[in-house]
Amino acid sequence: MDWERVNIWTTTLYTLIHSLHLAREQSFGDLSSLDSRVRESDQWIQPECSYQSTLLAHDGGTKALTFRREPESHFHETAAQVVKMLVQDLVVIFDQMMDEALAARGEQAGVFPQSKIEKLRKTLKPQYQWAADGCLELIAARNVLTHADGLWNQKSIDVVKSILDQPPAVGDELVIGFSMLFRYRKAMRTLLNEVSPAA
Repeated sequence: MDWERVNIWTTTLYTLIHSLHLAREQSFGDLSSLDSRVRESDQWIQPECSYQSTLLAHDGGTKALTFRREPESHFHETAAQVVKMLVQDLVVIFDQMMDEALAARGEQAGVFPQSKIEKLRKTLKPQYQWAADGCLELIAARNVLTHADGLWNQKSIDVVKSILDQPPAVGDELVIGFSMLFRYRKAMRTLLNEVSPAA
C-alpha cells in the first residue's frame, strides 16, 4: 500500500493550518501585494500545464488582482472552505486506496465508496469496527459538503444513521473543524492497514 498520497495530503494540511495562522496573526499582511504574489505563484509549478490545453491560447487575465472580500472578516468562511477542499481530496485518495486494497484481496465491491467500506469492514476485527464507522462518516460529510450545500439530506443521513446514536435531521447544517480531519485520517489509515493482506 502506497501511503505517499496520504503523506502529501498531511503535509498540505499542516502547511495550510500553519499558513492560515501566520496570515491571521499578521492581519493578512500587505493586501495590495496580492497581484504580485499570484503572478509569482505561476512559477511554482512548471510547466503550467502538461498537455496542450485549448486554454493556453488565452491569458489568465491581465487585470491587477485584488481581494474581493476582506480576508480577515471572512476568515471563518475561508477556513471552512479549506476544510471542505481537504475532505474532498481525502475521499478521492481513500477511494483509490480502497480499490487497491480490494484488488490485493482479490475482491470487488460497488462503485460508491460506502459499498467498498462495507465490503472491507467484513474482515475487520471487532476492535477496529470504529474505523469503518468513521470512514462512513467521512463519506457522508463529503457528500453533504459537495452535493448538498452543507445541509444534511436523507441520502447522506442513510449512510450514517445506523452508526450514530443521534443522527442529524434533514436540513441540519454540517459543521466540521480541522480536528475532524485528523480523526477522519486516523479512521482511514486504521481501516486500510487492518484490511491490507500484509497486515
